[in-house]
Amino acid sequence: MNRNIINFAVFIFFIIGLYQPVSAAGFDHSIFDRVLKTYVNDQGRVDYNGIAGDQSFKSYMDSLKSAKLDSMTRDGQLAFWLNAYNAVTIDKVIKWKPKKSVRATLIPGIWTSTKFFTSREHTVAGKRLSQDDIEHEILRKQFKDPRIHFAIICASSSCPPLPRFAYSAENVQTKLEEETREYINSDRGTRIDLAKNTLYLSKLFDWFAGDFEHKSGSVLDFLKRYLNEKTLAFLEEKPKIKFIHYDWSLNAQAPLK
Repeated sequence: MNRNIINFAVFIFFIIGLYQPVSAAGFDHSIFDRVLKTYVNDQGRVDYNGIAGDQSFKSYMDSLKSAKLDSMTRDGQLAFWLNAYNAVTIDKVIKWKPKKSVRATLIPGIWTSTKFFTSREHTVAGKRLSQDDIEHEILRKQFKDPRIHFAIICASSSCPPLPRFAYSAENVQTKLEEETREYINSDRGTRIDLAKNTLYLSKLFDWFAGDFEHKSGSVLDFLKRYLNEKTLAFLEEKPKIKFIHYDWSLNAQAPLK
C-alpha cells in the first residue's frame, strides 16, 4: 500500500480518536459526585453548611447554566436532569435557609407553601427553571420512567435519602434500579400492619399513581417487581392499602447557619 495512503489513514483515525471522547464524555458530574460523597452521610442527611462553603459546588452550579444536551445520549440527559434537580434543591436550601421544612406553613393545618419547588431561580441548560419544571415538564414528560420519583430528592425526611453519588450516563439505569428497590423496601416506602391487614405505602404512590399505572398497569404490579419476599407474601392476603403520612421536615444534619 502506498505510504501516503497509510499516513492519511493513520491521520484520520487520530482525528476520530480526538473527537470521540468529547462526544462520549457528555457532561462532567464529577464535582457533584465528590460533593455528595463528602457532605452526605449514610442516612442521606445533608451537611448544607459544609456545601455552602465549598467553592466547587458553586462551580458545578455555574456549569449547569450553559450545559448543552444535544450531544448527550438519552441516558446522559436523564442523568443530567436528575443531578440538576438535586443540585438546584440543595442550592435553594442553602439560600433560603429553612429552619424546619422546605414547605413553610402559611395557615396551620390548611395551607403549606410550595413556592420552594415552583420559583424559577436557577438557569439550567439555558432556561430559567424551577424543580417543578424539571420534574413535571422534563423528567416525567420526556422520560416517562416512574423510577425518577426515587432519585429526585425534595430535601425532606419522607423523600428518598439523597444518594452519595452523582448520576451519569454509565450508571443511571443501574442506580435507578437500586434506589427504587431500596426505597420501596424501607419504612419510608412500605410498612406492614398484620393486625389490621393493611399495607401502608409512601404518598409517592398516591400522588403519582398514574405514572406507575402507565408503566406497569397498576401501582401494586409496579411494586411486585421490587418488593422483598415478606411483603410479597403479605400481598397474597389482599390487604387494605393506606398511605403513610409524608414528613416534610428538613433532611439536614444540623441547623443551617
